[in-house]
Amino acid sequence: MNTRSNKKILLFVFTLILSGSLMQFAAAQNTDPLKILMITGGGPWHDYATQKDQIREGLLERLSNIEITTDYEGADTLTMESTDFQFSRHLEEDWAAEFDVVIYNHCNLQVKDEAYVKGIVAEHVKHQVPAVMLHCPIHLYQYAKGDAADVWWDFTGAVSYVHEKENHPNTSPYTIEVLEPHHPIMRNNPRSWRTPAGELYLIVDLHDNATPLSHAYSVETDSYTETAWIHEYQGVRVFTSSLGHHNASMGSDVNLNLIASGVLWAAGKLEEDGSPGPGLEGERGLGWISLLDDTLNGWIESGGVVDWRAGTWYGRKMEWPTIDNASAGESFRHMGGSLYDDTLIVEGGQRNLFYDGLIAGGYFRNFEFKVDVYTYPGSASGVYFHTRYEEDGVPAFGYEAQINASRAGESKTGSLVGASEVKTAPHGDNEWFSYYIKVDGKKVTVKVDGETVNEFTEPADVDGPAKLHWGTIGLESVGADSRVYFRNPMIRLLPDNN
Repeated sequence: MNTRSNKKILLFVFTLILSGSLMQFAAAQNTDPLKILMITGGGPWHDYATQKDQIREGLLERLSNIEITTDYEGADTLTMESTDFQFSRHLEEDWAAEFDVVIYNHCNLQVKDEAYVKGIVAEHVKHQVPAVMLHCPIHLYQYAKGDAADVWWDFTGAVSYVHEKENHPNTSPYTIEVLEPHHPIMRNNPRSWRTPAGELYLIVDLHDNATPLSHAYSVETDSYTETAWIHEYQGVRVFTSSLGHHNASMGSDVNLNLIASGVLWAAGKLEEDGSPGPGLEGERGLGWISLLDDTLNGWIESGGVVDWRAGTWYGRKMEWPTIDNASAGESFRHMGGSLYDDTLIVEGGQRNLFYDGLIAGGYFRNFEFKVDVYTYPGSASGVYFHTRYEEDGVPAFGYEAQINASRAGESKTGSLVGASEVKTAPHGDNEWFSYYIKVDGKKVTVKVDGETVNEFTEPADVDGPAKLHWGTIGLESVGADSRVYFRNPMIRLLPDNN
């Protein structure tokens, strides 16, 4: 066979491969979006005007290829007596047919029309459209005529019509504990989480076919009550979460991650490892939780700089977060100003800043951590992990992932100090870079700007406190001659595999 024939065959094969790839690409691009309907509004007790945007923006950050239609009604229902209204869409025939999943975050509590309530459920069954219930829907339609309330509770998977009342609406925050950490919905969820605000719904009866995913302890009833669960109603998947009375809770990273996972699970688009189905993962992704707001809430600076208190999680007079809304210590402070309001300046004496906030109380075992860092020439810092609070000096527990491009006599960025060194800094000073640390069992991976610079597997015979076990995150200030910026520290917790 001559050379020209060989070229023709190769061209033909290449064309087939290319055309197949293009067809796959085109198919991926033409995949129908996940169509989500959000029903929201009603009642004087919730800020649905804000929450509809929190949920919408939270889903769009975490997921891609989705379309969200929002029905917001009942904004003028300012008293309990005025909440007997019906959503317009629910009065239409086959209203559910065009959607893949419906989110309910509404509170038209005084509806008494039996046919209206049963009609909502019937539409879900007729078109096999899954549902996601957030907070108030669990309590709805209890005053409806006939057996409508029972039908609705069968649909939500639980009977509930009461919440903690002491000091309402400013009831105590509560601790949510995961019951099924390996369920896809909960795989990216912290094992425990202290809510920023209260109003705990009390579950009177969780149906036998429902699987509880998390619960919380009620100090009023001296018992645990479920806070999230899943079940199927006549073939329709339903995910329910009782959280969300306050905007601080509804809009939190943990809750928005939970909602996104619940939406995907209900729609059959959540993978077993807790990741979104093909083509559905958004820019932020699922599971990432911010560890820093515009204060130092939940962080403790060493050296006795801040008067911090860590009351029992179930106590009545707990002070939370532990740093009492301070925005500056001695060596760690927020820069301030609209351009840098999310930037933490590290400059001052030798101190450390430890996380002790709402997310698992700083009890981290397997996780991914990322933060943006900026160093000045001759400056250094570090990220401690699997560590614990120390009043003074270098923490005895865990490891330090060094940050240093040009400071003489110290490990370079990416080094695990004293365990696995990086000889050349993978970045320069006077520039932002992304710093990533992953702990999975005995393996640690460190990346700078997406490139792996260090992989370390801890030997089996390591003993003493300076080892991988569990612990919190800490940031280091090396001294007054150093200046480092941190921005957007985030963590994603991974299953403990035990």
